[in-house]
Amino acid sequence: MQKSSHMSGRSRSWRRIGASLPILEALTQMSQSITVPVTFIRSFKYRTTCYLPLSNIPQSATVKDLFDRIHHEVKISSVIPSPFKNLCYDALKVRHKAFNTKSGELLIDLEGDPIPSNSDLTLESLGIVNETEVAVFKMSDFLAQRDNPEFLW
Repeated sequence: MQKSSHMSGRSRSWRRIGASLPILEALTQMSQSITVPVTFIRSFKYRTTCYLPLSNIPQSATVKDLFDRIHHEVKISSVIPSPFKNLCYDALKVRHKAFNTKSGELLIDLEGDPIPSNSDLTLESLGIVNETEVAVFKMSDFLAQRDNPEFLW
């Protein structure tokens, strides 16, 4: 009699393991979502910035998807001051990759081309992993600052 109860105990433990498979799937999906700290640049000349971390972003998301989320968060966030809400952000640049050294630039590196907001590149293909800081800004402001670097503060 004890042998059969022992066997039924085993089958219950297997049922418990089988029941945890959805939990494992959820953990796997969570590991594929990342947190991206976003720096909003309103003015390159005066170095006016605002910071907002965005969490639960799928690493397979495109730049378009990220900008959709950014525009949504800007509209609903009480943390972002209103002057930052009125700008149309249309480009991004990686500011700092997690666990790497930071550059000496105060805002972003002005060399190289930024990524436009309508790009179909995935975050993963750009090397954006968890805690990679990105800066978003107006492309025209970036190009003007790159052509004539002037800082007033």
